[in-house]
Amino acid sequence: AEVDPAATAIEGLDAYRVTLIDGVFAPAWSALPESVTIKPLAALIEDTPNDVVPLLQFDADAPLASGFVAANSALARDGVAICVPANTRLDRPIYIHYIHRGGAAHLRCGVSIGHHAEVELIEHFTGDHAEVGLSNHVTTIRMDEGSRCTHYRLQMEAAKQMHVGRVEVVEQAHADYTLHAVELGGMVSRSDIVIDLANAAASCALNGLFVLTGRQHADHHTMVQHQAPHCRSRENYRTVLDGRAHGVFNGKIIVAEGAAKTDSAQSNANLLLSNNAEIDTKPELEIYHDDVKCAHGATVGQLDQDQLFYLKSRGISADEAKQMLTFAFADALLAEMGNATVRRFIEHNAFAKLPNLQGMEALLT
Repeated sequence: AEVDPAATAIEGLDAYRVTLIDGVFAPAWSALPESVTIKPLAALIEDTPNDVVPLLQFDADAPLASGFVAANSALARDGVAICVPANTRLDRPIYIHYIHRGGAAHLRCGVSIGHHAEVELIEHFTGDHAEVGLSNHVTTIRMDEGSRCTHYRLQMEAAKQMHVGRVEVVEQAHADYTLHAVELGGMVSRSDIVIDLANAAASCALNGLFVLTGRQHADHHTMVQHQAPHCRSRENYRTVLDGRAHGVFNGKIIVAEGAAKTDSAQSNANLLLSNNAEIDTKPELEIYHDDVKCAHGATVGQLDQDQLFYLKSRGISADEAKQMLTFAFADALLAEMGNATVRRFIEHNAFAKLPNLQGMEALLT
């Protein structure tokens, strides 16, 4: 059947585009600037199979290694390899649009960011079908010294789709990586984020928002490895759960021996809108060096009754008060997004899922 990528794409986004449909690269819907090279994984396997070995090699001892990663290494038949040359600063983001229509798809995406290059990367996982399916994605990002990457990962799969994702980032000295991970779709999803701060003064910021309803399940695991001195990491994850939704957050920060002057902080806040919603949260620290600054924390709760009472005492209805407090809880994280078009798109789609927030259009303009 004919596919219209515009039907599920981010409306009004000005970006360079890479489109994959049912796991296959679609060049007709893809366009990158001349300075950036792109190669479909299928073509790499056909033309230069020896070059593909490092990209597809499975390491059973790697952090958060799993059978899904092994399956991806064995079964990935397409994806893309993107190379951003040194000292390149793109005027628009690179928008990678994955469209699934059921069945199973195993894809691998590799991004190389050169010395002092800057790139904004948007990965958008979508589907508009009633079929059961599996999408298994691995994205590897290699950042040279002084490079910068802002990465949006938007999981908005179809209602019966199962999504398994993994992001691996290796940063050299003074590199800076920022992730905005959003989980809205799918029946069951799992995402693993592995950050290797491999050289001095590298930094990362991981921001995540899950909005789950019905019987959705989202499982999110992060591992930040401080391997060198003077590295900095920040994690801020927020979850809004309604119905019988179930969320899992497990964040681990490892400070290796010799990683002096590490500065790391981790926070996970969870809002339960239903008595049947459930969250499992486990922030962790492993510290093998002195002279570091590390902190972590997690909160789980419902809407604050005192705040609800205050708003109602000012003439605001109970429903409107719930809307305002829920909106403020989630939007505090979305406000960190620098791309206004992506932020508005996520706000509309996230809050449209929640029955008590469908009338929030005035706040979204």
